[in-house]
Amino acid sequence: MDLLNKLEEKVILALETIELLNMENDELKEEIAELKKDNVDLSDQKNSWETKVTSLLSQFDSSESEAQQQG
Repeated sequence: MDLLNKLEEKVILALETIELLNMENDELKEEIAELKKDNVDLSDQKNSWETKVTSLLSQFDSSESEAQQQG
């Protein structure tokens, strides 16, 4: 009978461990989803800044070309 009680305790402990691991897994999935969203947002911001910088550089190039033509 003692052996059966020990087995039952181990089964209960295993089930509790599985439940805790499942909860941790769910939390990590949520965190990954948030990080993916943040990554998309940051990529969009990066693209926006690249577009602005490219536009400014082309304006400088245009101004430089005009200055050389006049000079």
